[in-house]
Amino acid sequence: MRITNLRLAILICALGAMSESLFYTALAPMLTTLDDELGFKQEQAGLLVAGYAIGYWFGAYPAYRFAARYGPRATAVTGVALVAIATLGFATGDTFPVLMVARILVGVGSVIAYTGLLAAAGAIAGSDQRGMAIGTVYSGSAAGSAVGPLVGTMAVEIGRGPVFAGVAAGQAIVAGLLSRLPTTPNTEHAPMRMMRHYLTSRKVRTGLWITSVPGFALGVLTLSGTYRLDEMGAGSSIIAIAFSGIAVINVFVSPRIGKASDRLGRRKPLMLALVVAAIAVFLIVAASFEVSTVALIAIAGAFMLAVSGPGLALVGDGVTELGGDPAHGTFLMNLFWGPAAALGAISAGLVHGSAGAELSLLMLAAIAVASLIFARRLS
Repeated sequence: MRITNLRLAILICALGAMSESLFYTALAPMLTTLDDELGFKQEQAGLLVAGYAIGYWFGAYPAYRFAARYGPRATAVTGVALVAIATLGFATGDTFPVLMVARILVGVGSVIAYTGLLAAAGAIAGSDQRGMAIGTVYSGSAAGSAVGPLVGTMAVEIGRGPVFAGVAAGQAIVAGLLSRLPTTPNTEHAPMRMMRHYLTSRKVRTGLWITSVPGFALGVLTLSGTYRLDEMGAGSSIIAIAFSGIAVINVFVSPRIGKASDRLGRRKPLMLALVVAAIAVFLIVAASFEVSTVALIAIAGAFMLAVSGPGLALVGDGVTELGGDPAHGTFLMNLFWGPAAALGAISAGLVHGSAGAELSLLMLAAIAVASLIFARRLS
């Protein structure tokens, strides 16, 4: 029996986004415990954080093709089901390679899921309510990001096995609900030569840089922010508060930055968000108290994430000017986000392991300043 109620169908799409994103953010409170259990250091921790982004990048093009061939509903179901399988693998894994493979598979499943969920929600709602539908899906993702660190803390206290087995069961139920969504048209496929043509636009190139910054930032903050708090004596629950705080603050900040970019143009809101984020990162380096560091990590992460909306809108502006579909801009964003997020986590692990958290965080601040310069050049 198909679900015909519009609001219920959109809510199920949001549940799909929530069921994926909570696993992504659950890792931060667990890093130091996994370090103690398995004996890996910052470099391996950086790889583990990067595993999600590596999988996300590998899955971006297959997700794009899968949606074009099988449609949004099948794509969403497949993505969430793959995340559930990988989550179960993470629950039972007891070696670094197994955990790494699970993280990569979660990334692959996530990009497949999001490709299907966003397309399905937009198609079900129609043009009149598409903005509401996509916004609801993103709110589900934000809710999952807020809950994820708390799930990670439970895994530290209770054990990875029972906690993530329960999460996997919930994800399987959501996949079943998604399979009852209405049938919607397949996503339009465009050849890769058209994607390369979009890159000739300065707006597209700048927007792709901007939308890659949040992934890079979360990689650095997850690694160096977590170890920084651990060095101050913070437990997993305090670390969870910092990373849940990113999502909570972002829920309030992102819509306002997005609306301002529609009203005032892309440049000023982007510059505001990047200035706040850069200042917060510099202050993390200088901070010596646990409470202030928690607050600054939450603020830095939230404002870094807030540039995603205007950045993606900028990509869409450039793609539309060249006669393309804004959905193609989402694919390009997915393609560039993965390598940036992986680079952030891996470079943070290497720099942190050899020179400490301060230099790793200063690297992030430098990226924020460089992005500010790019944003300033926008017309």
